[in-house]
Amino acid sequence: MKDLKDGIRSRVRIDFKGHVHKTFKGHGKAERCENEVRILKALETRSCPHVPRLLEHHPEEHYIVTTNCGQSAPDISRAKSDALFANLEREYGVRHDDPEPRNVTYCPRLGRFCLIDFELATLLPDRTEPVHRTRGIWRVAWSSRSEGGSMRKSNDDAFIALEVGARGASRHEAHGEALLQPSHLVLAVSDGMGGGSAGELASRLVLAWVKRHSHELYETLQKSPRDLGATALSRLMRDAHNGLNKLAEAEASLGGMGATLTLAWLTPGELSFGHIGDSRLYLHRSGKTTQLTKDHSHVWAEWKRGEISEYVYRTHPRRSALSDALGGGHRDVRPQIESHSLLPGDRLMLCTDGITDGLWEKGLSAELACSEGATRCSSRLLERARDNSGSDDATLIIADIAEL
Repeated sequence: MKDLKDGIRSRVRIDFKGHVHKTFKGHGKAERCENEVRILKALETRSCPHVPRLLEHHPEEHYIVTTNCGQSAPDISRAKSDALFANLEREYGVRHDDPEPRNVTYCPRLGRFCLIDFELATLLPDRTEPVHRTRGIWRVAWSSRSEGGSMRKSNDDAFIALEVGARGASRHEAHGEALLQPSHLVLAVSDGMGGGSAGELASRLVLAWVKRHSHELYETLQKSPRDLGATALSRLMRDAHNGLNKLAEAEASLGGMGATLTLAWLTPGELSFGHIGDSRLYLHRSGKTTQLTKDHSHVWAEWKRGEISEYVYRTHPRRSALSDALGGGHRDVRPQIESHSLLPGDRLMLCTDGITDGLWEKGLSAELACSEGATRCSSRLLERARDNSGSDDATLIIADIAEL
């Protein structure tokens, strides 16, 4: 067989029939192998035409054989590459967590571009379950908590819970319940950055902007729940970004002011979210916890690609360096905007990095799996995170989804 690649994570060879043989190597090889098998099987079930087909799987050897999707496409534009990965997520429910041109090939036999290397991909929750069609009443019970870090003079985190309807937006308390008809529920967390009081101001300005423009977004969602809604949500975040930068330019003491934002917009059976930075949104469903958001951090991306372990990621000196955030002097932003189906029994968590600093992935998932309500769950999560790593500000919102 001919060697095509022999890297840190895998060795790839091609046989005389043209089939691709991939042997997984390094940290997490068993998990990455199993994940690629699961993703390829799902994509075949969904009749995705532009990915490899799984021919053989040898789990004890961490080894698979697939069909050949042609040669690399080094001249493909970034715009075309991004469009291919976006289509994979939108049409087939798979997020490729390494969406780079190096994972795009051109197949002369098919006459089209293809996508490869799914060992780090995510099978999105709304595609793994049948869509829940119902005319019932949806209820959300949430609990929010925030504490300043032991090494901080002020709490730069902020959160908000808004009920938005035809008459406007009203702010709720930290804990509460709301019906999703006819109003919608907006939950958001933000972590501010900047010297002095700039970080505290930034997070609160961002959430004030969300409240001010939420009714406008509500009216847009009434007309077109997905396409126009995604555009409007992206525009809201870009406008907040530009507003922070203008304020920082006008006031020297606010130089470098910026903020993360993770926002969840809940309607009956539907979750839309906008995200930028390293705050996070998790979905816990049927015993499995999935991080829906992607951290805008190069070190996080290395971890998710399997290039470093979770321990190395958590102790890395550049872990908190963000590649994208609202304000902060960034010229432009590319927020993550997505929509997912909700099911009764789902649990959501929005949080800042002060929570995830103190809880590894397994511990976080175990806490979200507890059968207690949102109030008790949020209290336990905050307590554990603070006990393990209390230096940074920590904020979270737990939201439980039910159908009456």
